[in-house]
Amino acid sequence: MDSMKGVFQGFDIANSALNAELQRSEVVASNLANMHVTGGPDGEPYRRKTIAFEEVLLNQSSMVGRTDRGAVEASGVRIRELSEDHTTPFFEAYDPGHPDANEQGFVLRSNVDMFRELMDMTVIRRSFQANLAGLRSYRSMLQATITNFRS
Repeated sequence: MDSMKGVFQGFDIANSALNAELQRSEVVASNLANMHVTGGPDGEPYRRKTIAFEEVLLNQSSMVGRTDRGAVEASGVRIRELSEDHTTPFFEAYDPGHPDANEQGFVLRSNVDMFRELMDMTVIRRSFQANLAGLRSYRSMLQATITNFRS
């Protein structure tokens, strides 16, 4: 039944975005949970993790997914890369009683910024809301289409 091919693709796109944001929220939660870890196995404090997404294109190699205007139809999003933040430096705090303190009494602290992570969580929440609104709209359009076919 080729006429029905792709009818539910909108659900797949929103589902992939929701899954990607769920994984992003897990990375943020991990950053917040480990922000006070000072001495890891390599002797460095915990390094902030970051996540990058990429668009997944329908039939990317054959370009079968091209629309009349020449644009390629999107079929979702996925994680391109999970990496460590090497651009934000660690910071030193004076704590001479800490087991990881150097000779001068300074401890190297994680490069996780709690406020940045909380802002990321706000962005994730809004992305969830936008994707859920998109799902509801798509469902309403499909319901209206089915109703029109019945009459």
